[in-house]
Amino acid sequence: MYLRVMKDGLVDGHGDESRNAPGPRDAAAPPLTQDNVFDALSSKRSRYVLTYLRGVESPAEIPAVVEAVAEWETGKPIGLVSEEHCDRVRTSLRHSQLPKLSMMGLVEYDETAGVVERGPHAEQADAYLDVATDRDENVAL
Repeated sequence: MYLRVMKDGLVDGHGDESRNAPGPRDAAAPPLTQDNVFDALSSKRSRYVLTYLRGVESPAEIPAVVEAVAEWETGKPIGLVSEEHCDRVRTSLRHSQLPKLSMMGLVEYDETAGVVERGPHAEQADAYLDVATDRDENVAL
């Protein structure tokens, strides 16, 4: 698999030339540029959220996402992670990571329903996420 930046600034990780044609986009999400991807993936918590969402059925409930992120951050099973740490993760996700990822179109976040799922641009970040995940010994997939 290789990456290429298309004319509209989106990153394509597929060899299929038909993917160059712009497809429908979420009106609220700006085009995903390589800078957007790097910005989103600069946060370990954001990487963990995106990694988790790739491996579960959508939509995922926020408490399950919080537990996975807390486990991966600490390298411990959730039973050994302090409630204070889980609270910090929950707050960070709700007020920072999830809204930012949602604005980029990497996730669709429904705060009222308490669920999150992969967004319309999530697939475009997958190749970068693979590299980051492969280098993180705490992520057990």
